[in-house]
Amino acid sequence: MELSRRSLVLGAAALAATLQARAGAKDPVEAARAVIRELLAATPVAAFSIAVMRADELLWAEAFGKADIELDVAATPAHRFRLGSVSKIITATLASQLAARGEVDLDASIAKYLPDLPAQHHVTTLRQLLTHRGGIRHYTAKDDSPEAPGPIDQRRYLSNADILAVFINDPLVAKPGERVAYSTFGYTLASLVLEAAAKLPFLDLVQREIAEPLAMKSLAGDEPATVIPNRVSGYHAGDLVRRAYPAFVGQWANAPQNNPAYKWAGGGLLSTPSDLARFGAAHLAPGKLSKAALQTLFTVHTPATEQSPPLGLGWRIDEDAGKRLRWHHAGGQAGARASLVVYPREKLSIALATNVTATPGDVNGPSARIADLMMSA
Repeated sequence: MELSRRSLVLGAAALAATLQARAGAKDPVEAARAVIRELLAATPVAAFSIAVMRADELLWAEAFGKADIELDVAATPAHRFRLGSVSKIITATLASQLAARGEVDLDASIAKYLPDLPAQHHVTTLRQLLTHRGGIRHYTAKDDSPEAPGPIDQRRYLSNADILAVFINDPLVAKPGERVAYSTFGYTLASLVLEAAAKLPFLDLVQREIAEPLAMKSLAGDEPATVIPNRVSGYHAGDLVRRAYPAFVGQWANAPQNNPAYKWAGGGLLSTPSDLARFGAAHLAPGKLSKAALQTLFTVHTPATEQSPPLGLGWRIDEDAGKRLRWHHAGGQAGARASLVVYPREKLSIALATNVTATPGDVNGPSARIADLMMSA
């Protein structure tokens, strides 16, 4: 009995010591919050939202600043942000799921699905488009020209023919498969291939294959004329505007509302960071996504170039400064900046977004710092 009492006392003392040590240790979420506040002090934004998942557990979701400055609306984790080019990895995952079920062939000529394409695209494959090897151009000065039919983001797109007219007849920048040349229009073409193969509009495919199975209730197209609950307003930094208009006064300027119908797949989706982090976490193990789809997504298809890390299907695959494997993509556009970084070995998925044009510039650095802290959470 004496031994049992002694063991009990020692056990209680050990427990007290453990609790005291934990109380003295800095809360990982509080430490991560300090990282974000430091970032915002150095690079102000109107609204900043972040979410971190470890496997299926949401560790942290928080928003800072204003979702709408004019109406004085505080940002919350429920607000939807524009994803910009982060949309590309959602499209790639959609394509890999369809391919795993045999609904589309990643290595067949896209003319199999769109036979009326110009001849220069008849040897192009869906895999090439989704790894930026389709030879299709990216944005050029003519896309912003005020001459008819006007700047690309302000046009009306009433049909897929209107969308294809933007780029489909332009000269290729390289032969299909020859080299990596980043192209949002390549993703536009890929989305039309997926539509034709599945016989369903692209945004409906996104809902069926991604939003519903992964419980991403906030995922949607950034349709300008539609009233979308919790969509943030977009802003330019005032200093950026003053470069063109020196008389402009104010910290923020309203970013123009754009029509991304020509680029849903490559830069036109909306989501909360919480849902985006959930999307990233779904890639950590087969289940919600098939094993075959995951293998397609994270097999390296291209080597690193001066402009790009190695590419899986859509996803960038490399290591951070700490030599940790990561899968990631970032996006930036008028009134938006977004990022998703997945650390597969640590089972972390980190999503962040702002409502200010291309701000902050570095998103991978802060995500790596957050990963450092959350590994102990």
